[in-house]
Amino acid sequence: MTRDSRSRGSTTLVFGIGFAVFASIAFFLANAGINPISNHRFRGINPDQAPGIGILVLFFFSAVAAVVFYEDKPPAGSSAARAQQTADPHGVKRKHPPTAFVRNPWPRVFAVGPVWAVCGVIAAFIWHAFAMDTGNPGTVWGDLTASPLPAIALLFGLWSTVNFSLTLGAIADAFHRTLWAVFLIVSVLIAILAITIGVMASNILTMSPPTGLAETAVCLIITTAALIPARLFAVARARVTNRIDAAHETRLQSLLTALAPGENLMLHFADRENPAGQILAATNQRLLLAAPASTGTGPTRPGQIRILDQAHPGQLRGASTAFRPAGHTTSAHFRDRPDMELVGGDPSEADKFAEALTSLAATGRLPQEEDT
Repeated sequence: MTRDSRSRGSTTLVFGIGFAVFASIAFFLANAGINPISNHRFRGINPDQAPGIGILVLFFFSAVAAVVFYEDKPPAGSSAARAQQTADPHGVKRKHPPTAFVRNPWPRVFAVGPVWAVCGVIAAFIWHAFAMDTGNPGTVWGDLTASPLPAIALLFGLWSTVNFSLTLGAIADAFHRTLWAVFLIVSVLIAILAITIGVMASNILTMSPPTGLAETAVCLIITTAALIPARLFAVARARVTNRIDAAHETRLQSLLTALAPGENLMLHFADRENPAGQILAATNQRLLLAAPASTGTGPTRPGQIRILDQAHPGQLRGASTAFRPAGHTTSAHFRDRPDMELVGGDPSEADKFAEALTSLAATGRLPQEEDT
């Protein structure tokens, strides 16, 4: 096992323990009758509510598992980090979506549910030992230490909640590049899921152990069966977008080979989803609009590029973006000559490019990139 996979596995455990500790804080505060958010009155909660509050917090964190592991950049030294180092240094950097965790190797993705569930069940046993209200006999909470069924019911409930969250995350991740509306809708559903499950989770404590076990077991089977194809779909979509990005890198290399000696590319923008599309770029000698003359002679070899239009840097006045009938348009504005326009591309990346180009026109330099 590599150091990278060991660190990722330990991250899952650390999050599981951390969330169990956080939920334990909420439980013990409620168990002591302390309500720190009720206008500074410290005796405003019934200790009988402590088990439900603790479980609510545990299920809430399980429901947001799809976005908990969000990293804007891959771990240092990993293969993904090495690939990123060789990626396009000139364009606007594309950030990873918050649901990208589901594309990790399947052992790490599928380990989150059981690891977090075990941490939650251990926390529940600790709570029960100190609880002011130990529950009614014949319920999950009341029989927690008398039978293995309640513990297994809690385990399956937390596990299935994580799986459901990751399933929604996989669906969102699959569409984050092609159908942004779907990505946004599913991301909102994850937030709604977290709130709803958190509020309703305390009901499991009042169920009879057989009923709770039966319901959570069915949920676990369904959510696990759903997570498997959802993750495979997200991974397959990621492969497609990676090929699109590779084609974009080939187009960039074509542009670099077309530059004059001593000419350096400073910034560029293009529609990544259309490798045959145009490129709007700024170098230390000119502003230019270019397009591939061909799609290239091979998957990793650049083709020829045609310079469609060019202007001197001193003519640049700035840049802007706008939605037009032909599509989202990025325009570079000049003095004493027509604008250069590029139709298409990611609107948020276009806005960042326009801001950078406007800064270049005003100050003669690009804005400093944020540390990511």
